[in-house]
Amino acid sequence: MYRCWARGVHERPVYNRCTVNPGPPHKVLITDDDPVIIELLQVNLEFEGYDVITAGDGQEAVERAGRELPDLIILDIMMPRMDGWTARAELLKDPSTAGIPVIFLSARAQQADLRKGYESGVAAYVTKPFEPVELLELIEQILNGTYRRPGSPPGF
Repeated sequence: MYRCWARGVHERPVYNRCTVNPGPPHKVLITDDDPVIIELLQVNLEFEGYDVITAGDGQEAVERAGRELPDLIILDIMMPRMDGWTARAELLKDPSTAGIPVIFLSARAQQADLRKGYESGVAAYVTKPFEPVELLELIEQILNGTYRRPGSPPGF
């Protein structure tokens, strides 16, 4: 049996979260104006043992990130009040949030959008529709420092 902070005791490890002393769970800020996406991500992340906070637009994300200091931010691009591009720029201006890894999760799938996202320094850019299990694996890799963008040199 494995003791996990992803829902107690299991017969097998759950997404590499089963360890002798896993430490506190990581905190993830989910930002999307679609409540269905927020709920889907929140349920999956909480099931895997993450602490989850949510925001419905970019302005709220910037405010919550500054107060909560999450370990990772998932950020949609097309949102009311403040879009994801602007939110990312605002997060970079604040020294307390500038180093938090960001994943853009967006329906914007043009090469120019991906390029702009990576040029802004995001850890990853995931297009909708997406596979929740693959996103969970990506989050885990980013948080444990093993993620490398496809085609990137070691350490990038």
